[in-house]
Formats: sequence, C-alpha cells, structure tokens
Amino acid sequence: MVYYKPTLINNYVNLLYMLEIFKTLNTNKYLIYSENFKDVTISNQQETKSLNKFKLGSSETIQEDSFFFNLIKERLKYSPINSKNIYLYLKSLKAFSFYKLINVKLNNLYNLSINVRYYSHNTKNNVQINNINPYWITGFVDAEGCFSVIIEIKDKTKWKVTTSFEINLHIKDVYILYKIQSFFGVGAIYLRTYKNIAVYKVTKIKYLKDIIIPHFLKYSLISQKYIDFTLWSKVVDMILNKEHLTHKGFITILSYYASINRGGSKKVLKFYPNIKAFERLSVNLPANLNPFWVSGFVSGDGGFSIIIRESKSYILKKQVVCRFHVTQHIKDIKLINLFSKFFKCGTVYLRSNSSERCDFVVQDINSILSKIIPHFDNYPILNLKYEDYICFKKALKIIQLKQHLTLEGLNKIKTFNLEMNSNRLK
Repeated sequence: MVYYKPTLINNYVNLLYMLEIFKTLNTNKYLIYSENFKDVTISNQQETKSLNKFKLGSSETIQEDSFFFNLIKERLKYSPINSKNIYLYLKSLKAFSFYKLINVKLNNLYNLSINVRYYSHNTKNNVQINNINPYWITGFVDAEGCFSVIIEIKDKTKWKVTTSFEINLHIKDVYILYKIQSFFGVGAIYLRTYKNIAVYKVTKIKYLKDIIIPHFLKYSLISQKYIDFTLWSKVVDMILNKEHLTHKGFITILSYYASINRGGSKKVLKFYPNIKAFERLSVNLPANLNPFWVSGFVSGDGGFSIIIRESKSYILKKQVVCRFHVTQHIKDIKLINLFSKFFKCGTVYLRSNSSERCDFVVQDINSILSKIIPHFDNYPILNLKYEDYICFKKALKIIQLKQHLTLEGLNKIKTFNLEMNSNRLK
C-alpha cells in the first residue's frame, strides 16, 4: 500500500497528532473516518502526483463525472490520508449512482457531512435526510444492526470481555452509515474493501451506556433483536461496574453471551462447554407499527421486485408481476403479521423449505398503488434501496398505462430489473 506524506504548510510536525485521530486511525488495514481532524494543505506538485494515482484519463474512472472529478481535485488539497483508500471510497460512492437522485454536498471528505434532499414524484414531500426520524433508525437496526459481546479466552483464568454496537452493509450502501453516525454523534466507520463491506461500529463503553442504550430504551426495538439488546445492555452495565473481572461475574456474562445472536463460539465453548444460556423472554409487540419504523425496517429487510415470467395468456407471452415483500426469521412471524395489519393488504407465508423464514408479500397491483406507494412516498427509503423503489415505481407506471403489453414497454421493464437488488451490488 502506498502512502503520500504531504508537505505541511504550517509548523505541525506530528501528522496523526495534528489530525487528533492517532488513537482511532489504523492505516494498516482499514481507512477509518473520524469526526475530529484539522485541515492540512499539500503542495500543487503533490496534488498532481496524487491525482495521477487515480488515472483520471481512463474511461473507467471517476473523471466520467465532472462532479466527482472536481470533488477529488478540490478535496485532495486537504487530504493527507493515502489516496488509494480515498479512490476506493469515491469509486464505491459513484458506483451506486446516488448522485443521480439526490443533491449532494460534501463539506468534508473524512467526516462526510452530507446534506441530502431526496426527491419523490411529489415535490411537496421532499425529505431532509439530515433529520432522520429516530424510529427510522430503530427500524433499520431491527433489520441490520447487531449488539455483540466479544469473549476472548487464553485459559480459564484469563479472559477479556468487550461489547460493541454495529451495522454491517455492502460498501455501496456506506452512505447511510455516515448518516447514522451523524445521528448518534459517536462511533467509527470502517471500509473493508477486500470484502466489499462497510461497518459502523461503536465500542467505547461510555458511548454505549450514555448514547446507544438510551436511544433504544426510548425508541424500542420490536423484533427478536430486542432480547439481544436487553441481555447485551446487562453486560454493558456489568463491565461498567467491573463485575466482568470476577469469576462469578464472568460466568453470568457467559450465560448472557450464549443467548445473544447465534450463541457462543466454538472457542469459548471449548473452555466452558457447560454454559447455561440465559432464558430469552418474549417481545412485547405494539398494537400498531410506527410508519417511520416500517420504512427503516423495509430499508433493511424489505424488497421491491419485478418478476417477468412465461405466460401464454399475454400477447408477448410474458407476464410482469411487481412484488413488495418483507422477510424475517420465523421467530418473528407475529411481527410480520403486523405488516399485513399496517398496510391493510398482503399475505404472510411460511416457507415450505428448511430455511425457517416467513414473508409478508403484496403482489396485487391495486394494493401496491393505493397502499404501498403512498406510504414510501411519505416515509421514504433512505438508503441504497431507494433506487430499487424508483425503478419499481417506473415499472408500475408502465403497467398502469398497459405499455408492458408492447415490446418497447416490456424491454424498459427488463432494463429496470437489471438495475435492481443484487444486480445493483455487482
């Protein structure tokens, strides 16, 4: 990995100290963006050298879009961090084409303070993503978040207990992680480019106790993740009280640990094979779902699909089906049933295979147009899945006008389909 050390115009000597990120920046493996930094200027010669690193003349690079070219050219003046990681980040940002749908202003490359306005078909309902509703955050965490207890054991007399709150997404969805980081005001974001993963993580015990836990106590999780959060919170309290340092406290933590997420790891079970998992309690579901929570949850575990299948009943021998769905483990089937109540349409299915999954599905086009679309226009999807939603709406418009019965209309829908869901992540 190549690093470029800039010539400092001011008299600072220790770059990492100057950036105030010497405790959090690990340049050996990941690029971590910190909210705390000071601007550093590099010379024109070094800026040119760094710009050449991007090979801006190539047809496959970010020079294809003048917005990104100007962004890099401008921001490299304030960029002492290695250029390869900056390029990888901006390449991932360009790859999901969000700038085609939203007005983006990057105030700073590292904390990525992005002011964004999403545009729906109804301009009266423009939504500022900077003001993310806290229930949207909770819904998204119910789908994508993780409350982790990490146990490290050298032998039965030496152990280490740490906790973290994190969200792991595809790197092309990194944008929403910066908005969540901005919402909480704490934590770091890691770009694991070799796995195409972006991670938002909070590990500092004070932040977990003072910021993360109070949020989810006020805006409660309602999936099975609520139980993980409850047990995890007990571990956080025990660490704060130094109880994890005693053998009795450690055994208690192990019982919580064995009940959270997927249970204990093989390495921990090797030392403590007789861990008794703490009994998981039931979740108290609300009578009705909060609309912001619904949109947050769908942004994680929901989907908009266009299905084109063979059918002799149609002129072109093709049937087009638009499908909105939410998927969850069968343990949360009561929660999934609430979606049917919330939208006043759709069906809940138990999968017949061994996946132990259940689905809430809406395929009736009239229900989609009258119930699903109005909801997400008023309570928007705020991550990469927003692009899927836009393609979904365009396909619905074609179907409404009966244009899907023509070859031209059908081909347009096929084009939308190639831009959605897993195809967007390629």
